[in-house]
Amino acid sequence: MQQNLYFALLLVATSALTMFAVLLIMGAFRKTPSRATAPGQGGGDPVFLFEGTTLIDANERGVALLATLGKQGNTSSQDVWQRLTQFLSRDFPDLEAVLQDVPERERRSVPSRNASAKLEIIAERSNGTLRLTLVDTLAENGVVTMDRLSYRATQDELALLRRLIDTAPFMLWREGSQGQITWANGAYLRSLADDAELTTWPLPALFPLGDANATHRLSLTESTGKKRSNWFDVSRVPDEEGHLAFALPADEAHQADRAKHDFIQTLTKTFATLPIGLAVFDRARRLQMFNPALTDLTGLETEFLLSRPGLEGFLNRMRDKRVLPEPRDYRSWARRLLDIETTAPTGGFEETWTLPTGQTFRVSTNPHPDGALAFLIEDITSETHMTRHVRAEMETSQSVLNQIDSAIAVFAANGQLVLTNTAFSKLWTLEGEDALTAVTLPEALENWREASNNPQLWTRIASLTRPNSDEPVPVTGIMALPDGERLSVEARRTETGALMISFIQHDLQKTAPEADPRAVQRAQILRASA
Repeated sequence: MQQNLYFALLLVATSALTMFAVLLIMGAFRKTPSRATAPGQGGGDPVFLFEGTTLIDANERGVALLATLGKQGNTSSQDVWQRLTQFLSRDFPDLEAVLQDVPERERRSVPSRNASAKLEIIAERSNGTLRLTLVDTLAENGVVTMDRLSYRATQDELALLRRLIDTAPFMLWREGSQGQITWANGAYLRSLADDAELTTWPLPALFPLGDANATHRLSLTESTGKKRSNWFDVSRVPDEEGHLAFALPADEAHQADRAKHDFIQTLTKTFATLPIGLAVFDRARRLQMFNPALTDLTGLETEFLLSRPGLEGFLNRMRDKRVLPEPRDYRSWARRLLDIETTAPTGGFEETWTLPTGQTFRVSTNPHPDGALAFLIEDITSETHMTRHVRAEMETSQSVLNQIDSAIAVFAANGQLVLTNTAFSKLWTLEGEDALTAVTLPEALENWREASNNPQLWTRIASLTRPNSDEPVPVTGIMALPDGERLSVEARRTETGALMISFIQHDLQKTAPEADPRAVQRAQILRASA
C-alpha cells in the first residue's frame, strides 16, 4: 500500500516536470515581438506617420527625437518633415528621392550610407500615408543611461548653444562631401528665404564651393540673377564628413576696399598724365607704383619696373643708364639716400642733377609716416636754360645801364626800389644790394621834396604813380640842393607800371665821392628815409 503511494507521487512529480519543460521549450521558441511599435504607443524605435509632409502621429520615442532636434523656422507640423529630413540627411543623403519611389502597400528598408551610423529606415506606404521607422541596428533597444542632474545640465547647455547659433548675426552651415547642405543656422535660413516656408532638404546653397582654409569675398545672388548689396567673407574648415562653413558680413569692408580701389585708380590716372616722374617704394623699399613719365625721363625699361626692384637696384639701373650724376663717393651717396629717414635733417631729400647729356633734373624724395617713400624726378632743363638766359639778359641790361652818365633809379609799382645804375649809387652814395630794399618811393619823394626848392616838381612826379594820371609824360624840372648844386630831374612811367627817375648833374667837375662833402650831404638826404 505504501509502495503504491510512493509510486503515485513519483508519477505526479514526473508529469509536473514534463509539463514545466514543455512550457519552457514553448517560451524559448516563441517569436520575439518587433521593436517597432505603432504610433501612439511607447517603447521600441522612433516611428512617424506622415500624410505628404504633414506629421499625423508619432510614438513616444519619435516625439522625444523631435524634441532633441530643436525648432528652426516655424513650428507647424509641416516643419517636422524639414527637421527630420535635415537630421537624417547626414546618413541618408538621397532620402526624399528614395521615399518617393516607395510603392503603395509595400515596405522598403533603406540602409544608411554611413557604415559607422548602424542605422536603417523602414518605409511603408498605405492609403496615402507614409510610415517611417528609424531602426538602430547596433543594439536591441539600445539606450544610454544618464543621471537626472547630468541630463539636465546637458539639456541646458544644448539649449544655450542652440540659442547662440540661431541668433548669431552671421551664417553657419555644414556641407557634405558632395557640397550638399546638411545643417544650417537661423541666419542662413533667414537669408535663404525670409518669408518662404522651407519644406525641402537638403537646402539650396547660397554660396559656391570654395577651397578650405581660404577666405573668399562673395555676394549673395537673388533668383533674378542680380547681385544684392550684401557681401560676405566666406571661409571653410575641413570636417570629418565635409566642411564647416562661415559667412561673416563684409559690406563695410567691401565698400572700403572699393573706395580704396577707386581712389588708387584715380591717382593712377592722375599720375599717368603728370610730366614729373614718380616712383613709390613701400616700407621694404620695393617699387610699388610708377608712372609713364618715369620711363620717359630715365629710360628704364617697363619690364624692369614691373619686376618691383628695390631702391638700391633702382638707383644702380639709373646709374647704368647714365641718368645719375657721378659723385665722388657713390656708395656713401646711395647709402644716404637709402637711410633718408635718419640722415636727412627734415626727413626729405632734394638735389639738382646735371647730366652729361645736358639735361637737368630736380630730384626729391619724401618719406611717409607708414614707411613708404615717394621718389620724384622733374626735368627742369628748359627752366634752367630760361633762368640762365634771363640772368644773362639782366646782367647785360645792368651793364648797359651802368654805362649811362645819368643817375637812374627804377621804382616798382609797389614803390620798392628795384634797379639803379652806377651813376645813381655814386650820386647818392648807395652801396650793395641792401641799399635797394632800404629805400621806398614815398619816402624818397618826401625827402627829395624837403631838400629841394621846387616842391611842385615832386608833387607832379608823385602824381605819376596814381592810376589814370593826366600829368604829361615825362615830368621834368630842376632840383636845387642846399649846397647850391643843381640837378636836372626827369621822371616817366614804364609800360609795366614802374617809375623811372633820372638825375643829371650840371656841375661837370669830377670829384671822388668819398672826398666830396656834397656827396655825404646827398647821402644823408636819401638815407633819411631808411
